[in-house]
Amino acid sequence: MRIKLKHRLKAVLISFIFLTFIFVPYVFIKSSLADSFNGTAKNTNANKTMRSLELKLKNLSKEMKALKQNQKNNQNNSYFSNIQLLGTLAASYTYNFAKPNAYNANYGDNWQSDGFAVNQADITIRRSPGNASDPYGIGFHISFDFGQNIQFYEAYYGNPSYFTQPLQQRRPFDIRQAYININLPIGSGLDIHIGKEKELLGWEDFNMARNWNNTYSLLDNAEPSTYTGIFFTYNFIPSLQTTLGIANSQNTVVPIDNLPTIEFNAAYTPLSVITFNGGFVYGANSYLVANNNTIYQDNINKSFYGYANAVYSPTADWSFVLERDAGLAGGLNQSILNSNGITPGQVVYPSLVLSNSSTYDKGYFNGTSFYIHHQHNYSIGQIAETFREAFAVDSNGLFEPSVSPGQSYTFVDSTLTLAYSPSNKMFKNMQFRLEFENQRANHSIYPAGVNSMKRSQNTLNLTVLYTF
Repeated sequence: MRIKLKHRLKAVLISFIFLTFIFVPYVFIKSSLADSFNGTAKNTNANKTMRSLELKLKNLSKEMKALKQNQKNNQNNSYFSNIQLLGTLAASYTYNFAKPNAYNANYGDNWQSDGFAVNQADITIRRSPGNASDPYGIGFHISFDFGQNIQFYEAYYGNPSYFTQPLQQRRPFDIRQAYININLPIGSGLDIHIGKEKELLGWEDFNMARNWNNTYSLLDNAEPSTYTGIFFTYNFIPSLQTTLGIANSQNTVVPIDNLPTIEFNAAYTPLSVITFNGGFVYGANSYLVANNNTIYQDNINKSFYGYANAVYSPTADWSFVLERDAGLAGGLNQSILNSNGITPGQVVYPSLVLSNSSTYDKGYFNGTSFYIHHQHNYSIGQIAETFREAFAVDSNGLFEPSVSPGQSYTFVDSTLTLAYSPSNKMFKNMQFRLEFENQRANHSIYPAGVNSMKRSQNTLNLTVLYTF
């Protein structure tokens, strides 16, 4: 009995211990879990409410931002908010080692033989037709130029002295460009310019900041320089851009062109490293000044000028350009002299009229230019070097500035330009250039000293450029 009682007491004791250490904690934990569950449920509801409020606040914030952005866009989309003011300022010092007593021969600008000059002060106001979200609309472009550069490219406004006086005596200011820009949603986008345009042909640009050299090449001297009319630009494929224009063209060398012409220009980029450009102008006519500076027009003989070039840039630092130009001057009909009773001795411009031919002989021009350009960024700024070699033949003296009509000319031009753009913020948007140029011809056209003429000239040019 004692043994059984002992075993029972042991069993009761074990049961008590179990209830004390197992069941009671279980009940406590269960109760705690229940309380915790109820609290969590309450917290969950509170969190849901908070998240709902946060979401509403976020949505409200988005709506406020959208309203502000719409207000900003409405302000930015006003017509005059998209206007830009741009400019290029260029001044230089030129020295001719031959020390001529007059001007440097065969120069468009930098014609002073020893001295400082403002080459170009270009102020441009423009507005794009549209914006990033909507590129279509109506814009405009106006460029006003002051300096030697515009004397060479200045348009003819009806004064006969434009033909008979040296370009150095022309007024040193003019409107370079003034056109309305319309972009229409036709196909990939049809861009239309109506008004006065800059030169369309050739590699070199009228804006000195976009050229690698300080001076202009033999080819640029012969290219038509100003166009007034209507121009259509369209991309048939992303890599091909074409421009077709019907306008009056203006060329400041013989023959003077100021009658309706057809212009075409195209740019094709088959690969990112190479671009092909080409174009032509056809239909220009010649002028004759005679009989007390009366102007006579030749509406029969037409002129043609075309070019093609390839631009290869294998890296960001290196570029190579090869260009070929060709021109045909229609000449003057003998009938202009006969019908107006003009003798060769009465002709003021051109300076020589051939009387032994049925026409004032046609003139042919062909030229080739080659450019090697290298630039690299260093800690002190960007340093660039450009070598330009140009060759031109003017068969009848009708294209280059320093020629006599009726003679055949051959020109060679070698130019080296060194440029430095400092990294210092004080010289932001400034570039300093040093240029050496050697020109040669088959005739003695380059002044040297007082009464001497040579077949070559060497010049040095220092230029400072600033853009904004």
